[in-house]
Amino acid sequence: MKYKYLKQNILIGLIPLLFFTGCTEHEGTLKEQVRPVWNKISGLKGSFAFFVIGDWGWNGFKYQKEVADAMSMVSDSIEPKFIVTVGDNFQVNGIESTSDPLWMTSFENIYRTPSLLADWYPVLGNHDYKGNTQAEIDYSKISRRWRLESHYYTFVRKVNDSVSVRLIFLDTPPLVSEYYKSNGYPDIKQDTAKQIAWLKDVLSNSKENWKIVFGHHPVFSASKKHGNTPELIAKLKPLFDRYNVQYYFCGHDHDFQHLTVKDKNTNYIVTGTGGDIRPASTDSLSKFSISTPGFSIIAFHADSISVLFADTTGSIIYKTSDKCRRKM
Repeated sequence: MKYKYLKQNILIGLIPLLFFTGCTEHEGTLKEQVRPVWNKISGLKGSFAFFVIGDWGWNGFKYQKEVADAMSMVSDSIEPKFIVTVGDNFQVNGIESTSDPLWMTSFENIYRTPSLLADWYPVLGNHDYKGNTQAEIDYSKISRRWRLESHYYTFVRKVNDSVSVRLIFLDTPPLVSEYYKSNGYPDIKQDTAKQIAWLKDVLSNSKENWKIVFGHHPVFSASKKHGNTPELIAKLKPLFDRYNVQYYFCGHDHDFQHLTVKDKNTNYIVTGTGGDIRPASTDSLSKFSISTPGFSIIAFHADSISVLFADTTGSIIYKTSDKCRRKM
């Protein structure tokens, strides 16, 4: 291999999942970590649930394998409908082609248990842009589960007969100006005005109860490594506010975060902990922040959504919930 990574030797034991009750709108808590329930997460089994993982493609090194094992363990109880990635799918220089060995060593051979063979819906990260982004799109024609069919895309899923969710997947690296100053991003020049116009059209015509958006870069982040992305605050936040986007999920900063802006509906979730982690920080927008490897669980119920952060033992370290609003 061209790159050396530090292997993290962590053994995963059979550690119980945690039970949460009484969660109100936007409530998040660590208080109930002392109440274990084996082999299940109360209230989630049978819900419309999926996983989100970010910054995960480390060739099996760092914490990637441990997080994959935790996902497999939890999925035996929750049975995710699909898995979303929020970018940096292949560290550190992306992939070269659809036959690049990293497809096997960073994806196929890591997330290989039957419960993780669901559809994967990725977005592209800045490290993906150091390689061949078209190859990541073209792999969708080869793999049954890899579903990156365009740089940005959207689809709708029904939670039940009366509740539906629109999921929107963005291509954020071309929206960030710093990547145009380097020769290390060969595919970075995209039609960003076209993407923003597309997003506005999708949001303005969406009649679904829930609007959930995914991208690689944070709009807001308290991390001292990357932090806020000014271009996304200028280009995405006004659309999120205007069209009532309830959640934006991203990676890029390697920690878990939940942030909110006063008097605005959008919850900003950072979940870039699928392989590597960095120190966590907080700021005035922070509701929660922690540095630990893991993944996120999103579960829709008849009248609410739950977002949970899970660590490498499968334990839930944070949960927030929100009530369903009428169609907009």
